[in-house]
Amino acid sequence: MSPLWPDTCVAVLTPDRAVLARTRRGLRAQLEPLAEARCTGAHPRAQAEALALLLAAPGLRRGGLRIVLSSHLVRLWLLPCSAEIGTPSELAEFAAICCDETFGSEPGGRRIVSARARPPSPRVTAAVDSAFLAGLRDAASGSPLRLASVQPYLGAAFDRLRQSLPRRDFVFLLAEPTRSCVLTATGGRWRSLRNVGCSGQPHALAQLLQREAQLSGLADEGMPPVFVHAPGGEPLNLPPCHGVLPLWLPLPGGAPEDPLLAMAKTVA
Repeated sequence: MSPLWPDTCVAVLTPDRAVLARTRRGLRAQLEPLAEARCTGAHPRAQAEALALLLAAPGLRRGGLRIVLSSHLVRLWLLPCSAEIGTPSELAEFAAICCDETFGSEPGGRRIVSARARPPSPRVTAAVDSAFLAGLRDAASGSPLRLASVQPYLGAAFDRLRQSLPRRDFVFLLAEPTRSCVLTATGGRWRSLRNVGCSGQPHALAQLLQREAQLSGLADEGMPPVFVHAPGGEPLNLPPCHGVLPLWLPLPGGAPEDPLLAMAKTVA
């Protein structure tokens, strides 16, 4: 193994299942499944316990660890642009207020991260339960791996596929087996972000696109290009949405059939 391309492990966590894979870097990144575990419940502690089981896999060597969180486990929204925000601390306070107003307050607090955006565009923002993050860090601390990042799947997939999207106007549908995110941009600004339960079947995704087009006003103004990505399996052939045929976005180099391993490849 060349030290120029160190191996990294990726853990993907969902409400009911978790997987661990090793990415071997080189001229072509390779993904090697290592372990999987079932989650015993929908509470955050169950995912931390599943991660601990994954990291107890025999033969695990030293290296980095990236954790990818299903959209089930993350609060996602667009943080409005405000001319009154001038410092990072003011932005953090504003994001916390908006998060509480949108999702309700959490006794243990949340970790909130907002992506960069040029005014007057809103910011894509994610919030994760603080106790949940602490549980993940505790699970990782007892393994040979060093925790490098915890990233929402939406962020990981969008970063990987960004070059295939137009710069100003698009609809991006990211489907998981039982959850989907729809992110829309018009005029170079973020317009809407929806994170909802969805079966992942073509008819359900088609209905989701139609509903989002109506809610965000795109159906009346004219649909921008629509792009769809779902981890694993065959490309999804969806019917036109208000006259626009959705286009399939595959991962470069293909993806494993297992949806969670395909999710892991977004950061490979």
